[in-house]
Amino acid sequence: MKLSRILTRTSVLGAAVLALFAATGCGYGGNTVVHTTGNYSNASLNGTYVYQIHGQPFSGFYREIGAFTADGAGHITAGSDDSSVNAGGLAVSFTGSYQIFNDGTGSITFNNSGLGGGITLAITLVSSSQIELMEADPFAATGEANLQTSTAAPTGTFVFRLHDEASAQNQNLSASEVGAVSISGTSVTGGQMDQNLGGTSTVLNLTAGTFSAPGTLGRGTATITDNSPFSTNLIYYVVSSGRLALLVSNTNAVGAGSAELQTGAVSAGLSGNYAFGSAGDDGVAPGATATVGSFTATSGAINPYTFDSQQDFTSSNGTDSGTYTSAANGRVAVTLNSESPEVFWMVSPARAFFLITDPNRIEDGTADLQTLNSFSASTMTGQYAMLMGGDDLNVGQDLTRIGPLNFSGSGKLTLAELVNASASGQGAQPPQGGGLNGNYQVDSSTGRITGTLSNSAGGLDLVMYAVSGSDGYVLQPDAQEITSGTVSLQH
Repeated sequence: MKLSRILTRTSVLGAAVLALFAATGCGYGGNTVVHTTGNYSNASLNGTYVYQIHGQPFSGFYREIGAFTADGAGHITAGSDDSSVNAGGLAVSFTGSYQIFNDGTGSITFNNSGLGGGITLAITLVSSSQIELMEADPFAATGEANLQTSTAAPTGTFVFRLHDEASAQNQNLSASEVGAVSISGTSVTGGQMDQNLGGTSTVLNLTAGTFSAPGTLGRGTATITDNSPFSTNLIYYVVSSGRLALLVSNTNAVGAGSAELQTGAVSAGLSGNYAFGSAGDDGVAPGATATVGSFTATSGAINPYTFDSQQDFTSSNGTDSGTYTSAANGRVAVTLNSESPEVFWMVSPARAFFLITDPNRIEDGTADLQTLNSFSASTMTGQYAMLMGGDDLNVGQDLTRIGPLNFSGSGKLTLAELVNASASGQGAQPPQGGGLNGNYQVDSSTGRITGTLSNSAGGLDLVMYAVSGSDGYVLQPDAQEITSGTVSLQH
């Protein structure tokens, strides 16, 4: 499956570019993208950006990371790309181009990549420092790029999160790994991680490893050895002194993630109200599970735990409660009364990576401290960059969406999105029927936002949990479709 993807990418690139620019101009396939408000331009993209892209299974799942330099005038002057297909080789160099419209939407084209041939991405800017990415050719994928502010070697304790559709240990099994690794100079000096490998959950000590000094565009290599014993090989790109993008580079593995410098009093564990989002795999297909929610953690108790979840063909929502215990290294074990146990690793008191210890769900995600004690319709006001990815299990395809989502502050929603349904073979397209309009409601205590949008051709349901007035986690709870992601206020 992966080989056929490489062979066909180059042949569809030209058509994808034409389709994307037609869609963002005067319309494509009878539909028109409506450019909304904003003051963005090509000058908004200026500097070096580190990116990650991940594709879902029906088109041949893959992971890809790298860095590119934008000149502020529409040109990609340098780039370095690594993929799960080319993980054992040298980074692929590239140049390219980009175009940005006033609302922060547009496209980026790389003329080469580690997957073979070029790649075109539909984009929506959150800011000049953060870009949401969706592959615009028929091989649907999603990702993010962030402005690089440092290329210095990582040092300190980093909390990491990895998700493997084909694990380094066993390519027939998916895996979630969340933990903390300490780096001094070029050596791994210790750490610990939780792993859910194909449904089997274990706690592993990190006993050895190396991090090479980063080179061109902040690229380096690493090896982390645990006490099972097993060595995970990585390619990394430095985003900043406190953040790394990671690609698993063991032979035939398909996995990637990120690492963030651990700061603050993490030994206290969880404390306060958190919103979270997670996604993963199960026995039906990779990408077949996703969850968003919020919870309150106080003095060892979780109450309430509110969630909306999609697994296979079923959506569910509800509330739960439970308990948690914290360790000095920032590890927090959560036991819920009805839902599966979870393990959190604190990046800081306000942020954590976590995984679910469930034999039927290989799922992991991120939780952030909510900055408001009460929410209302006016909490979310303005134009937000929305990015969602996942599967349509009914059709058997990747399904991704990107674009500006506008909250009126008084219960009205509008969405001008591009959608990529891989089985269509058409790449990024405006939805049939044009832009979507609807309404939203907000739960004042949990930050849960429910919205319904529609046009003449159909509708889209969304459920979101707000971290603040600027950010939230989002899920599509429609039957047989599993897409999830984030919404972020443009600025």
